[in-house]
Amino acid sequence: MKKIIFIILIVFLFYFSYSFKSFQLLMISISFLSLFGFFLKKINKNLILIIFSILISVTSVEIILLFMNNGKIVKIDSKKNFSKNIKYEKTFLGHQPVPGVQNHKVVINGKIKINKNYTIGDDKFRWTPELDATEKNKTMNFFGGSFTFGWGLNDDETLPYTTQFYFKNWKIKNYGVSGYGIHQMLALIQKNPETIGDLNFLITDTRHIPRATCKRDYSFGTPKYTLNIENKLIRSGYCNYGVFNKIPLPRIIGSVVNRSQIKILIDKLYFRKIDIGKKDVELYLAIISEINKIILGEKKKIIIGYMNANGKINEYVLKKLTQKKIKFVDLSLNPENKEYWLPDEHTSKKGNEKRSLMIANFLKKKQNN
Repeated sequence: MKKIIFIILIVFLFYFSYSFKSFQLLMISISFLSLFGFFLKKINKNLILIIFSILISVTSVEIILLFMNNGKIVKIDSKKNFSKNIKYEKTFLGHQPVPGVQNHKVVINGKIKINKNYTIGDDKFRWTPELDATEKNKTMNFFGGSFTFGWGLNDDETLPYTTQFYFKNWKIKNYGVSGYGIHQMLALIQKNPETIGDLNFLITDTRHIPRATCKRDYSFGTPKYTLNIENKLIRSGYCNYGVFNKIPLPRIIGSVVNRSQIKILIDKLYFRKIDIGKKDVELYLAIISEINKIILGEKKKIIIGYMNANGKINEYVLKKLTQKKIKFVDLSLNPENKEYWLPDEHTSKKGNEKRSLMIANFLKKKQNN
């Protein structure tokens, strides 16, 4: 009877650690699981005590660090502050939204900051409503992260949607997903070449560098690329943990383990001490170059939509793109113009309308030259 009660307790602890995505609860669960050895006759009890002591010590350090950083083991949303985010499922790209109409709602201090609906198609990418029934004879595809996806915006407010006003005879497709970077676009067009349109826009800037170099928690389980000793770009598995890089682990593992306070501290001191280093920039440029090569090889066109041309790293990237003869359009917006930005600093509908105009003017200028 005691054994059954103990097993039920452990199961509940693991379930709560999964539900609340709490690494501290996970450590408590594992610590109690080690005590199950007392029910097994052939296991050395002293060894069990040593293992339990180590686990409970690590757990104690985790909890102390968590409270020092003003964290909570279990976060419960109140009516005044909560977020209702969209649901994802694991795919070869790391994660993709679950098909259907999903609601994204953010309430801060009792006030609704975001309350938008996202329509996700059966292909797990966002649907872009068509302006009219005009026959479409060309395809224009957008790739990128949350700015392309349209985080905090309805279906008719995204960049792919607003671009339709200037290209009414183009079928426009949105392949952007929140948290994505250039490495996901490369993995996508390598596996599914049919996702390449007649004209392709990769919306990016240096914020995508840490994603492509596995330095973001949400990069867990996403495609990993590296430069070998010959400085050649190669696929090297997934953004996981060391020996597990070849295995596409479920995203939930990363979302729990990445909340370890000890891991966060070690990352800050060693692995992520420099967020964007020289090698990171070179990898970023190598991935873009490979994307450019693949699309040109398909006799299609690609343009890099660069969102922020300010700062030394951005200037260096644009200089390199120019040297590599990779076409790009500067999509920088005035950071002081509040009409262009949502409260969380994602682009607003007005900002997307401005960027669509920039794209239209750029293509018009290229056409006339």
